[in-house]
Amino acid sequence: MQLAIDIGNTNIHIGIFKEGVLRSAHTIRNEYPLPANFTTVLHTVSPSTIQAVILASVNPQGEVSVIEYIQKHLLIKPLQIGKDIPIPAPILTEYPEKVGADRLVNALAAFERTKDWTIVVDAGTAITIDGINNKGAFLGGIITPGIDTCSKALHHATALLPQISISKPKHVLGKNTEEAIKSGIYWGVIGMVHHLISMICDELKCKPTVIATGGNAQMLAGEIPLIAEVIPYLTLEGIHIAYKKTLPSRMLY
Repeated sequence: MQLAIDIGNTNIHIGIFKEGVLRSAHTIRNEYPLPANFTTVLHTVSPSTIQAVILASVNPQGEVSVIEYIQKHLLIKPLQIGKDIPIPAPILTEYPEKVGADRLVNALAAFERTKDWTIVVDAGTAITIDGINNKGAFLGGIITPGIDTCSKALHHATALLPQISISKPKHVLGKNTEEAIKSGIYWGVIGMVHHLISMICDELKCKPTVIATGGNAQMLAGEIPLIAEVIPYLTLEGIHIAYKKTLPSRMLY
């Protein structure tokens, strides 16, 4: 059995893999100290059955907390994507070592499904839109604020505008401040992501399969026909694939 852990800016995702299959997945708020449900999830698995714990992280503080907890309570040293486990695919960017581990494992998992040109949209705290060619190489991508981040930024950068929860507005033209903010952020992000996907397709001169993941993936997919599929735990799949591809098969199970 292996645990794949994705440490994001807002949430920690834990996937429990057995015999190469994701058996269960859990989402926990990334807080310090670690919340009680983090320990509850880990203790649903007997430490003696855990062969490996594999981490991908974009949050250094959360990463330290998780590593310390696992080493203390599970008595196992976690393997880190990008440090202990290299990405088994070409990374065709100016500084490959600076590309977020989550983006790389997303690309790995998406290409494992399509085996062709692919675009991955990860809609979380930030929205990333990345391209993969038909050989599985990571081509680079786009980083922009996520839906909730836009709401927070607008509130903190202005004197009078409130921070609100964003959902699909009833009208494009808001009849009050809250409706106007909701419409602006919702349709603004939808339009931006749709246009950016189209621009990537034009630049690549092909029509890649578009896969979405992340907390707001369903919201985007409901409005953007170019998105072919939503895979909620794509990042966990990618973490496990990187682990499988870089270790001898006799060590996997």
